[in-house]
Amino acid sequence: MRLSTIKLAGFKSFVEPTKIPFPDQMTCVVGPNGCGKSNVIDAVRWVLGESSAKNLRGDAMTDVIFNGSTNRKAISQASVELIFDNSLGEQELKNTFADRNQIAIKRLVTRDGQSLYFLNGSKCRKRDITDIFLGTGLGPRSYAIIEQGMISRLIESKPQELRVFLEEAAGVSKYKERRRETQTRIKSTRENLERLLDVRKELQSQLDKLAVQSLDAKKYRELKATERTLKGQIAVLKWQKLHQQQIDKSEQIRKLNEQISFFKTAHSGHDDVLATLEGEVQAQQDKLSDAQHQQHITHTELTRAEQQKISIKQQIQSLKQSLIKLQQRQTDSLDQKAQQQHICEELDEALQAAIESSLMCEEQVSELSFELEGLQAAKQQSYSHWQTLNEQQQQFNTQVQSQSSEIKHTQQQINHVNEQLSQLNSQLDELKKNNIEQQLAEQKQQRQTLTEELAKNQSALSQCEVKLTQQNKQVNETQNHHTTLTQKENELSARIAGLKSALGLDEEVTDSAGLLSQLIVQDGFEPLIEQALKSLTDLSVTEQQSPNSVWPSNQSLLKPSLADYITAGVYPDLLTRIVYSEHADLTVLNDDYYIAVMDKNGALHGRNWHVNADSNTNNSLLIKHKQLHEYTYEITQTKSDLEKVTSELEQYIALQAELNTEQKALKDVIHQLAQQIAISSTRSDMLTEQVTQYQHQLLKIKTQEQTISASLLHLNKQLEEQTEQYELFAEQQFNLIDETEAANDERMQSDKNYSQAFSALEQYKTQAHQASLSQQKARSEWQLSQTKLSHAEQAYNEAKQGAEELVLEIETLLIPEETLSESILTLLETHQHGEQLLAQLQNDLLQAKDALNTKQASLKNSQGELQGLQEQHQKLTLEEQSLLIKAQSSLEPLDELKQSLKAVLEILPDDLSLNAAQNQLTGITNQLDKLGAVNLAAIEEFDVAKQRSEYLDNQLEDLTKALNTLEGAIRKIDTETKTRFKATFDQVNEDFAQLFPKVFGGGSAYLELTSDDLLESGVSIMARPPGKKNSTIHLLSGGEKALTALSLVFSIFRLNPAPFCMLDEVDAPLDDANVVRFCRLVEEMSQSVQFIYISHNKIAMEMAGRLTGVTMAEPGVSRMVAVDIEQAVQLAHA
Repeated sequence: MRLSTIKLAGFKSFVEPTKIPFPDQMTCVVGPNGCGKSNVIDAVRWVLGESSAKNLRGDAMTDVIFNGSTNRKAISQASVELIFDNSLGEQELKNTFADRNQIAIKRLVTRDGQSLYFLNGSKCRKRDITDIFLGTGLGPRSYAIIEQGMISRLIESKPQELRVFLEEAAGVSKYKERRRETQTRIKSTRENLERLLDVRKELQSQLDKLAVQSLDAKKYRELKATERTLKGQIAVLKWQKLHQQQIDKSEQIRKLNEQISFFKTAHSGHDDVLATLEGEVQAQQDKLSDAQHQQHITHTELTRAEQQKISIKQQIQSLKQSLIKLQQRQTDSLDQKAQQQHICEELDEALQAAIESSLMCEEQVSELSFELEGLQAAKQQSYSHWQTLNEQQQQFNTQVQSQSSEIKHTQQQINHVNEQLSQLNSQLDELKKNNIEQQLAEQKQQRQTLTEELAKNQSALSQCEVKLTQQNKQVNETQNHHTTLTQKENELSARIAGLKSALGLDEEVTDSAGLLSQLIVQDGFEPLIEQALKSLTDLSVTEQQSPNSVWPSNQSLLKPSLADYITAGVYPDLLTRIVYSEHADLTVLNDDYYIAVMDKNGALHGRNWHVNADSNTNNSLLIKHKQLHEYTYEITQTKSDLEKVTSELEQYIALQAELNTEQKALKDVIHQLAQQIAISSTRSDMLTEQVTQYQHQLLKIKTQEQTISASLLHLNKQLEEQTEQYELFAEQQFNLIDETEAANDERMQSDKNYSQAFSALEQYKTQAHQASLSQQKARSEWQLSQTKLSHAEQAYNEAKQGAEELVLEIETLLIPEETLSESILTLLETHQHGEQLLAQLQNDLLQAKDALNTKQASLKNSQGELQGLQEQHQKLTLEEQSLLIKAQSSLEPLDELKQSLKAVLEILPDDLSLNAAQNQLTGITNQLDKLGAVNLAAIEEFDVAKQRSEYLDNQLEDLTKALNTLEGAIRKIDTETKTRFKATFDQVNEDFAQLFPKVFGGGSAYLELTSDDLLESGVSIMARPPGKKNSTIHLLSGGEKALTALSLVFSIFRLNPAPFCMLDEVDAPLDDANVVRFCRLVEEMSQSVQFIYISHNKIAMEMAGRLTGVTMAEPGVSRMVAVDIEQAVQLAHA
């Protein structure tokens, strides 16, 4: 994969859409300082995902957008697109785009800070762009983009920062990204697991509480159900009692209604008479009301008429005042009209005078305008003649200057060609002085000698390493044997110390202990012998047996005694007189010689006595003494063996040290010889290249000498022709000067005449304009006066008309006033007659009411008894209604309990009384009170919590499995990262050690890890140029640091070549000799890597296959100029 094209639009100084092709393996971007060359590299870094404005030489990310210049406005967005050619498939992409022939990535940013990425025309994320190039060496801060600042940062970077470059080369950056994601997931999983455990713990606590509460709730529900049943039954029992009482009251009311009906029939006649009297009273009251209403209407009309009369008087008075004002306004308008007529006559005279003055000025302006047209034509003719002559003179001046410049340029070319010819002669002389071929032969002979010596030392080193391997094996085996013996000695010492402590050998030794310590007993009989000796505590150890007068019979000698089981040591005589019998055969005691029999359990049986066996046979002292003897002998042998092994180990270690010293010395010699061979090879290669260059330069110099000589002859001839042409142009220019000056004088006189006429015309135009303004002013004043006159006439007419209308209106209002006065007198007479009628009607009403009251008094006595019966009826009715309400109220609990009367009556026991039901309800209530506050939702909450607990258990299991899977993935990633990083480090270190002496012409350099942890260890650089023994790389000069950094970068490129490499003036700190080495190295690597570099160095420019120029002809705007080197050479030779 290679970079084929960069497209820029609005990015920094590239304001216009710009396309930069890279068809060759080596492209050099050239141009003056400040023209925008580095913006090309910034564009590549930006589109690859750079998010730091500082690394793009800005303060904000929007600074990459073109911000305007002197002649251009700022734009609103910037975009950069990289197009890669992947048709050859040289760069392996481990993603879905590996099979694409072309890959295009684009980034676009707007003024509002919105940044967009596109992949092959489709919108994507920044991460998608980063993932494509993971492991390829490409990135916003990778080793594929190198600038001067990066060179210094690389060589002076911290070990952890330098490690990043090797990780990118090793292709483990994607593993690190995956590891980071996996660690994030592990952290999230662990946090979820902790939260889940906390929730599970809290939930378990809730489950325990809810289990108890659930039981209480179930019991509460059962009691509540019983309570509801009892409440329903009690309500029905109360209803039955109240319903029966209601039936009794209804019967009483029926009987009382019969009595009330009898009384009402007897008094019906009295009611008819009373109704007649009440009708008469009501008729008199209606007549009185009608008379009062008519009297009220008369009074209202009278009041209204008086108010209308007063209103008319007020209107007449107001109209008279308005009439006086209008008459005054009529007088004022008449005076104003006379005044305005006088003013109009004066303004009319002034207007006529202004019109006459304006006409006179216009006639003078017309005459001067005709005269000015003639002067302008003359002026234009003289100016055209002068301009023609002036243009001819300027053309001659331009030709003279151009010819002079060509002469100077030709002379400079001649001087430059002479200098080139002189330089070629100097180079030829210098090449002849250097005896390069002889130096090459000597160098080859020296390398052959060093190679033979290296082979001898390598053979000696191989033999030494074989011996050292054998010796190391012996040392390891001996050390293992020594360790084993030491452990055995320590173990035996511990056992002996334990046995001595158990036997009490550190205290004063008793006779019994001394006796046991020197006995050796047959295996298995130690507890029996020890048990027998315990029974003989009064006996002491003797060396000879005491004489005995009693001897065993021959038959008894067939039975073995305890002494027969003692293989060594001194023991008491009595042991020979104790017989061992497994099953305690006491018949042997018939022989007087034997005194006792011991069975297999250790019990001692006499003729008339018996001693029980010791229950604790595991702590036998005889066994411990025996083990002590065995351990003591074994530790003695172990110490002897250990002394021999220690001596052998010291001899092996001494021999191993000698072999290590010999190996180190051989390695140092081999390393020195290898360095010398490398230096010799480098020098041989350099001399070989110098011989080739010498022959090529010699041929090139001769060719150039011939070309330059021919050019020199051509330039001399060209100089003579240019000189003749220059003299001809100068003569023509001198002749044209006089004619131009005369035409200029004529032009100036014509301009003067035209200016005078134009000034006079402008003066008369001004006078005409002022006269016109005076005319307009007079006309405006006259029109204004006419308007005021018409307004005065209009005001006079309006006042006159208004006065006439007011007189008519006053006369109209005087007629209704007389009519209203007559109406008021008539209404007063009607009102007095109404008052008399009201007094008569009130007297008739009083007489009717007296008759009615007399009849009502007689009827009241007869209704007394009826009222008593009605009151009793009302009381019984109220009691019945009360019972009905109480009965209905007693059934209200059934509605609350959601029970029906019919259902309760069906299940109601016949023998259940109200008191019994209430007693049962009291018992249930007491039980509910004892339960206290009950969580009725506990049953459902317990079921929900239990389901959630099961769900959480499943989640816990899933999270545990996921955590194990993620931790396994981390271990796998770490293993792969270590393997790749170690292999990359070793390969880069090897290439770095080879490239460094090649670039410097000698010296040595290597990389080293700061720790043994391959996952976190940093990387440091150690470099020593030829003849220097610096302790740190910071002591090197700027040029040496630059070459060291380039050696390291190219070493990385050899291992994992990126699709392209961009260099930004990295050759700036190098001198010519080092630039030549740098160029040779770049040219060699360009066979596999595409190079795009910026340089001001001529040697670096000559190396490129294509030059791409950046110019800034317009301030602040960069443009591209491409140069094909091969085509330029062909044009130069043509």
